[in-house]
Amino acid sequence: MVAPPPSRVDPVVRAATQVVGGPLGRYASARAVTAWQPVAVVLLALGSLAMAGAVLQKAHCLRVGWSTPDQFWHACYSDLPVLYRSSGLIDGVLPFAQGDGARPLGQPVLASGAMWLVGSVVPDGSVLARTQWYFGLWAAVLTAVLAVAVVAVVRLARRDRWSAAHLAISPVLVTTGLVSVDLLAVMLCCLGLWAWGRQRVVLAGLLMGLAVATRSYPLVVLVALGLLCLRAGAVWAWARLMAWAVAGFAVVVVPVAVSWPDAALAPYAAWWRAGAGYGSPWLVPQLLSQLRAVPLVPQLSWMRLPGFLAEPIPDGAVGALAVTGWVLALAVGAVLALSSARRPTVAELSLVMLVVVVVTGKAAPVQAALWLLPFVALTAQRWGDHLVWAGAEIVSFLAVWLYIAGLTNADRGLPPHVYAMLLSVRLGTLVYLAVLTWQRARRRPVVGGEEQAEELDDAAGPLAGQPDRLLVRFT
Repeated sequence: MVAPPPSRVDPVVRAATQVVGGPLGRYASARAVTAWQPVAVVLLALGSLAMAGAVLQKAHCLRVGWSTPDQFWHACYSDLPVLYRSSGLIDGVLPFAQGDGARPLGQPVLASGAMWLVGSVVPDGSVLARTQWYFGLWAAVLTAVLAVAVVAVVRLARRDRWSAAHLAISPVLVTTGLVSVDLLAVMLCCLGLWAWGRQRVVLAGLLMGLAVATRSYPLVVLVALGLLCLRAGAVWAWARLMAWAVAGFAVVVVPVAVSWPDAALAPYAAWWRAGAGYGSPWLVPQLLSQLRAVPLVPQLSWMRLPGFLAEPIPDGAVGALAVTGWVLALAVGAVLALSSARRPTVAELSLVMLVVVVVTGKAAPVQAALWLLPFVALTAQRWGDHLVWAGAEIVSFLAVWLYIAGLTNADRGLPPHVYAMLLSVRLGTLVYLAVLTWQRARRRPVVGGEEQAEELDDAAGPLAGQPDRLLVRFT
């Protein structure tokens, strides 16, 4: 069954289409809804505009350079030019080398390799000129990367191709699309899901392995697929997927680990040693503890914080909480996957589990929002809900830079308790998205046999049409 176009069922989309001729009519050709090429062309054009907006959002730093605290006051910080200039990349040094002016990038192997590769084609010039070139090249690369990801989602979402607009034109792209290389990993993950949906297990495994070598979040998607395979009795398909994912990961990580073992493990060792970072709920006690050092406004003078909120959480405890978050994500995913009356879709399960990992992590950087976009698209969330979440992400994006800048000039910066409040709002909207998705998956009634139920999932792949083999009932 083909879903009706969003311009008919979503009031936000319906209102927005007035500028381009209004919603799709009742007698429009069915091809306008089901064919992927027209949808892809429109969304690629709109996605390019979104990335152009991301460049404009960084315009101040692109013009004068990325310096502290100026880059925070203007909210134009980006890992890409900052790491290029602060490491040996600007001098052509391999990101895995030790000494010779090289400094650790703190990035997984494939991300580090991609950053070095782009830096290798930057022409000679002043430090500012080379940094501008580097950022400009990455803007072009990531625009192309977004285009590939959008096409993958359009091809995958056969029953609602226009839902890929959640990925192509989200306001989140404007603020976070050029902050890091995360879009590269998102693209690999989208391609992996497309390959899985087409039952190309080997290709899906290789792509997911490359995605894990770029960022760790795709591990959540692999676990989600494993839980669904467990329910459908398709454990062998998941075992093949994981075997090829390990192969894809190893093909880029093992050569680096053999030549530069410390560099290959450095990002993961740094994560383990780190304390609570920006965007994490475990940072809130540290932020609130700073209230002691500043005079409180009269409205807050009555506050008496509980002991556990008045002191920063030790780094070791933060690590334990983050690991517990991954275990919690597995538990929540298992309940949703194995006990729902109707098997949840891959995107629904992945979105719920990703939110749990993000909101319990050591850090939830602003670019973590990019990881939710493909799953918001594939679950066809309402645009109103998307914009509520995106609005909180944008406010949090501005808040974190103003807070960091305020560490050097407290009179202009954002007070810690205000940042804690806005951080909590952002985490709350993430949970809101997960709850909406959970409720949709849990309330979906069973109609007919499992074969009919499975047709709802475009990314089912080897699970399509498979009856349940393991179903847990709570009494």
